[in-house]
Amino acid sequence: MADRDEKNLQAVPVRQSFWHSVAFIVLTAFLLRLAVITIGHTYRITPRRDHFQFGWEMGRIARSIATGRGFGSPTDLDTGPSAWAPPVYPYILAGVFKLFGVYTAASAFVILTFNSFFAALTCLTIYGIAQRMYGSAVALAAAWTWAVFPYVIYWPVRVVWETSFTTFLLSLALFLTLRMGDTLRNHRSWILFGALWGLIVLTNTALVSMLPFCLLWILYRRGLARKQVLGAVLSVLTVVVVVSPWIVRNYVVFGKFIFVRDNLPLELHMANNQDSSGLWTRNEHPGNDDAAMREFQRLGEIHFMETKQDEFQEFVRKHPGEFVWFTVKRAFYFWAAPPSLTITSNGYDLEFARHTGFLLGTVLAFAGLWLTVRKRICGALLLACFLLVYPLPYYMVQPFPRYKAPIEPEMILLIVYLFWEAKQINLRFPFGKEGPGLAKTARPGAPASI
Repeated sequence: MADRDEKNLQAVPVRQSFWHSVAFIVLTAFLLRLAVITIGHTYRITPRRDHFQFGWEMGRIARSIATGRGFGSPTDLDTGPSAWAPPVYPYILAGVFKLFGVYTAASAFVILTFNSFFAALTCLTIYGIAQRMYGSAVALAAAWTWAVFPYVIYWPVRVVWETSFTTFLLSLALFLTLRMGDTLRNHRSWILFGALWGLIVLTNTALVSMLPFCLLWILYRRGLARKQVLGAVLSVLTVVVVVSPWIVRNYVVFGKFIFVRDNLPLELHMANNQDSSGLWTRNEHPGNDDAAMREFQRLGEIHFMETKQDEFQEFVRKHPGEFVWFTVKRAFYFWAAPPSLTITSNGYDLEFARHTGFLLGTVLAFAGLWLTVRKRICGALLLACFLLVYPLPYYMVQPFPRYKAPIEPEMILLIVYLFWEAKQINLRFPFGKEGPGLAKTARPGAPASI
């Protein structure tokens, strides 16, 4: 009873000035990213390869939509309808192209501002997650870290892709999962939760792997009463309703069932073939190689992907040991960043520093997760799923650093919590009055359920 009263007291909002609020952190994060775009001229995207770096395949699809040819042609050539990417971000980018011009600097500024807006809003979801799990002090520190940390600023201000939008949506899903585990009033909450996950699936389909764990965690917290189980089913049905129009579109256009996107066979083949060392072979990609692009146009998207799927399956069948070894290497590179030529103008190779920086963040995040689980903080198992389950599909393809971006809010949250807990430790030096050893300052107990 005392724990419940304490929790209710913590939930009572405290009036505070704007300058000390999370809204100020969000505004600071947005203005900082906007300043980087403006001062750094990141909206001046290179025109090489007919502006291919302006959104890559999503940019090509957006151009096709904006010029009246529909959702298609993800490469340089006109290849007809496509299911290469989920539809949400290409349609958003196409709307920007319609209003501000295809591949113009104005369009780049607008879409990077869009990215930055949702990157800034992620401060709000990080704060909400941290406040529920660790308290307001850690929440403020984590939100400020996300607002000003240079690495996470890079994605929204430089990369025309769904990365920042996806990251916000997934962090919002985590926040709602934690809230629904504590307070769940009616079926509307389940429907809204399902609608959010439907939007996530249509933005970045790979994130659907986290939906079952979120639903199971809510049921674990709320109990398996008939009402709760029906609510979870209602959420799943809502996801199906939101996603179904695009699946029907794919069936009508291609004559077969395609769950949102169809380019997975190509990604698997590029990272698993006889010319590969576990990382992708660029000359297999229609966006990088003229011969592959012409083959893509000749076969059509569906037959091209079917060919790549057959080649991938044949490689795994003939070289199972290599496939396992490649997967282990990619699992390491997912957390340590894949090899990349990083040489400064002075001739210094910074690849080792790059790996070290990524690995340090990984080690600290997992240390924070271990501490969270050890202290049985509510939500610990959910965070463990984000760090352990989410990356699994990416261990089989090229582990680009941006694939890790959707779980970086959770990683930063765990790192901040680790440092916050470390701050509570007082060192007793051998010649101090209290003798050798470590002492930890007292802090309130954590919830017993994880």
